Amino acid sequence: MDARPFTLVLAGGGARGYAHVGVLRALQVMGLEPAGVVGVSMGAVVAATYALREDWYEALLSVDLSGAPSLGAGHGLRGAAVHDGGIRRAWSYAHTAWNMVNGWGSPDDAAAAGRAALDTLVGSGRLEDGRIPVIVCATDLRSGSRVEFSSGPAASAVYASSALAGVVRPMERGNQLLVDGVYADDAPVDLARKMGAPVVIAVDPSQGAGAVLITNGLQAVMRAMEICHLVHAHLRTESADLVLRPEFREFIDVLDFDARRDCVAAGIRAVRAHRNELARIL
Repeated sequence: MDARPFTLVLAGGGARGYAHVGVLRALQVMGLEPAGVVGVSMGAVVAATYALREDWYEALLSVDLSGAPSLGAGHGLRGAAVHDGGIRRAWSYAHTAWNMVNGWGSPDDAAAAGRAALDTLVGSGRLEDGRIPVIVCATDLRSGSRVEFSSGPAASAVYASSALAGVVRPMERGNQLLVDGVYADDAPVDLARKMGAPVVIAVDPSQGAGAVLITNGLQAVMRAMEICHLVHAHLRTESADLVLRPEFREFIDVLDFDARRDCVAAGIRAVRAHRNELARIL
C-alpha cells in the first residue's frame, strides 16, 4: 500500500505494552511500516526489538519473562481482587517493602532474569543499526529530565527506559541515574515530529481501573501511579495526528505478562477499529 510516511510513538504501560506488538502486526498486514519509532518503557522494548529483528513478532511473544522482577504474589490491582487477604499476601507485601528499603526492590536473580530477557530480544544490537530509526527514552532521577537514546547498545538503552523505580535497579551513566521513561515523558510526540515523517501516530495502552479493590498502602501507591500514568499519557498524546488506545477486555496488571496475548489482540483490534482514519491520514 502506498502511504505517507509516519512515525509511531509507543507509550509505556508495562504488560499492556504488548498491545504495541498487535498494533505493529496489524499495520504490517495492511502493508504499512513506520518510517521511525519512538519507544518508552515497554514501548521501548517493542520498538528496539521491531527495529533490530526480522522475527520481532515471534521473539516478543516467546521470550521468557517468568523470572523477571515483580512485586511479589498478589501485588497487582487485578491480583487484589483474587487474593482476599491472609498470611501469604501479608508476607508478600512485607517482603516487597523490605526489598525496596534495603535494596532496589527485586532480588538480584530477578533483575538478572529481566536483563537476560532483554539480551535475548536485542542481543548485542545497536540502536543505530535498526532497519528504521528508533529512539528510546528514559528518566534521569537526579535531574528529573528526559534522556534520549538513538544510538549505542540497545539492551542498555531499553533497560534504562523500562527500569521501574522501586522494582528494578536504576542504570547509572556518568552522573545520571536512569529509570523508566514514563516518569519524565510517557509519549514523546515531539521527538517523533523531529524524525521528519509528516504523520505521527501514538499508541497509548493505559487503562482505567474498572472494579479495583484497594486494601493496603502498596495497592494505593500502585493505583496512584496508574492514575498519574493515565492522565499523563492522555495529555502527551493529544498532539499526535492519531491516537490508538487499545481496549482491554479485563483489567491487566502492569506486570502481568501472562496476559501478553490478550494485549496483542487488543492492539490488533485497535488498528482494525481505526482503518478509516488510517486511510484518511496516510
